[in-house]
Amino acid sequence: MRFVPGSTDVLASRAKLGVIVPSTNSTVGPEYEMLRPHGVTHHIGRMVLPPRPYDNMDNYRQALEHEEGGLHEALEVLMNCEPHAVAHGHSIHSFRGTIERAEEDVRELEKFCERPFFTPSISVVKGLRAIGNPKRIGVLTPYWPPAGELVANFFRSAGFDPVSVVNMETTGPTRVSQVPYAVTMKAFEALDTPQVEAFVHVGTALPVTAITEAIERKHGKPLIGVNVATYWAALRALGIQDKVRGYGCLIAEH
Repeated sequence: MRFVPGSTDVLASRAKLGVIVPSTNSTVGPEYEMLRPHGVTHHIGRMVLPPRPYDNMDNYRQALEHEEGGLHEALEVLMNCEPHAVAHGHSIHSFRGTIERAEEDVRELEKFCERPFFTPSISVVKGLRAIGNPKRIGVLTPYWPPAGELVANFFRSAGFDPVSVVNMETTGPTRVSQVPYAVTMKAFEALDTPQVEAFVHVGTALPVTAITEAIERKHGKPLIGVNVATYWAALRALGIQDKVRGYGCLIAEH
């Protein structure tokens, strides 16, 4: 084997979770800590991504479709701490193309890492299926319309109907983590329509985990956010069944 299988540490009596995030992302780490059960530790690696242009939507669309980051280089370093599994704290690349492409990406990454690998797109789909497989979804992103269209097309390929999409149009990756909770709550209000059966949040840098329960309570609809879904999928695959309260129905009930 290329890497040593995950070993149990004194502090990680149940699991060591490797996490890969963009170098600009300051949200995933703290939000995963909110969800962390006792005996699980997090080990974060950072990958470099090229800046995406926001002043030209044609160039923005091209960047979405073709940009590559330093994922494999970051994984080479991260694997040295011998995690049991890896969660990818970066959304948009995993939503490019169809669900079949996303599933193939996971298989290739698991082959590279020689351990389970969890991407936001596949984790969100698993989360939707776990709560009863609602088909008509409202999707909130921090992105611009070309990215929202890409995400919507992914969900269509997976058998869902994105009847409402709201893109918050943040102007740079570090700006996403600065969006106040009140602004995000307003965005969910704009997203909600009578046709929407469940909310989905895409964009790992957008802080949503702490207000997930409040959003569900206000609108009477479940919310599957990328960070909660990816973390939940990793825990359950590792055999950790703890129900974590306060962060939405997915991780509290399933």
